Amino acid sequence: MSLTKTPLFNRVRALCITVLLISAPTQFLNGQFASPLFRYPEVPLIVHTTEGSTIFLKTVIVSKQEDLRQGLMHVRHLPANLTMLFLYQRPRTASMWMKNTLIPLDMWWVDANMTIQHIEHHTTPHSLESIAYDRPVRAVVETNAGLSQLLGISVGSKIEFKAH
Repeated sequence: MSLTKTPLFNRVRALCITVLLISAPTQFLNGQFASPLFRYPEVPLIVHTTEGSTIFLKTVIVSKQEDLRQGLMHVRHLPANLTMLFLYQRPRTASMWMKNTLIPLDMWWVDANMTIQHIEHHTTPHSLESIAYDRPVRAVVETNAGLSQLLGISVGSKIEFKAH
């Protein structure tokens, strides 16, 4: 009989998993898994660049006030093809910050015509400095830092998505 098939092994394994979960930092569990990134479905996000390329990504759309405040705080890893889209009911000026955000991001300010009007490149994790664009926008998209430049996404690029 294999050691991994014994009742004792199963009890020890269950105990180890329990200890790991109990000893994991509360902030990690509460923040990482409580993030809207893990609570809402991913939907297609299509970007049409000013150079004529079409880029297919995925996004998680947030529009509830508590989700807009939470954003990507405490998220340790954002897959390269995944973004978070902060969708506002009507155009407004929007500012962001990086409090409790562990990964550097690029942020796209998107107007009511779904055109990127401003990009903030390589934001600084944990920064309390306000990151703002002074004109009304309908959405802000957050993605991994450097992805915008890598894919040729610039001011004037257009996005498409289907809100749930």
